[in-house]
Amino acid sequence: MMKRGLLIGIALACVWTGCMEEELLPEEQTAEAASEWTLTLQAVKQDASETKGLAIGGGDSEASTTILQSIWKADEPVEVYLAGTHIGTLTATPDATNAHYATLSGTVTTTGINPGTTELTLLTPRQEWDYTGQVGRLLLHDDPNNKVEDNRSIEKKYHYTMAENVLVTAASNGTITTDQASFANQQSIYRLNFRFQHNGTGNKYNITAKRIWIAAEGGGLVKTRTLGSSSVTGTIEVLLDNSTENPFFVALRNNNTTTEEKLVFKVMDSEGITYFGTKTIPAEYKPNGTFVSMKNATLTGRLELALHTETVTEAL
Repeated sequence: MMKRGLLIGIALACVWTGCMEEELLPEEQTAEAASEWTLTLQAVKQDASETKGLAIGGGDSEASTTILQSIWKADEPVEVYLAGTHIGTLTATPDATNAHYATLSGTVTTTGINPGTTELTLLTPRQEWDYTGQVGRLLLHDDPNNKVEDNRSIEKKYHYTMAENVLVTAASNGTITTDQASFANQQSIYRLNFRFQHNGTGNKYNITAKRIWIAAEGGGLVKTRTLGSSSVTGTIEVLLDNSTENPFFVALRNNNTTTEEKLVFKVMDSEGITYFGTKTIPAEYKPNGTFVSMKNATLTGRLELALHTETVTEAL
C-alpha cells in the first residue's frame, strides 16, 4: 500500500511539473541575443552647402565670408540609432575629390534587423544636442585647445547634422547594407558683433564684447535635446576667451523655424558694462542650415547706475 501511494505521489508531481517543461514562464524565456554587425554606407548631402564639418567660402576670412561650406573631416564620429536606442558609432572617411561626400564605417550591436523595413538614424558629432558652453569659435584651428579633445569650436562640438529614415536593404554574414544617408543641418550659425547707440540716436560706438546672452522672443532656443524627446529651451550664454570688437560665431537651434521673431541680446563688455537690445530675424532666415551674418548689430540700451550724493558719518 505504501508503494502504491509513492507512485501516486510521483504521478501527481508529474502533473504539476512535467507538463511545464515545454512552456517556460515569461521570466525564464531567453531574449534574442544582440549581434554585432559591420556597417558601411555612403553619406551624401542634401545641398552643396549643407552636410558635416565647416569651411569658409566666398571670402578670404571669417569676418568677410559670405558662405559657410559644410564638409566632412577625417575620423569624425557618427552616432547610430535604431528606434531611439544608440547602437554604435561610425567614423567618416571623406571622399578624396569632394569632401561633401564621405564613407561611414564601423560596428553596431543590436537585434531585430529586418531588411526592407528597419530604418536607422545617424547623428553627428555627439549623442545629444547640447548648445551650452560656446566660446564664439567657428573652426577647429580657432580654438587654442584644438589639439585636444576639449576643442570648443562650433566645428568640433556644435555643428550637428542628422540623417533620418536610412533604410536597411540587406543584412547577412555579419554585414548591414543601407541606402545612402542624406544629412541635414540641425541649427543655424550666426556671425555677430555689436555697436551701441544710446536710445537709438546719435553716434554709434563699438562694443568690446566679453560675455553674451541670447534668447528668442518666443523662448524656443534649444539648450539641450535628446533624440526622440522634447527640447530644454532657454537663454544661450557665450563666454569669449578674449574681449573683442571683432565678429564671433554662435550655433543656434530654434524650435521656431518658420515665422519672424526677435532675438534678445544682452552683452557685457570688457569693463563690465552691460548693453541690451533686440534684432528681428525674418522668416526666410529661420530654417536650420542658414548662415546669418549680423555684423555691427546695434544695441540701444545700457544698464546705468544713478549717481547719488551722500554724507558719510564715521563712528569711532
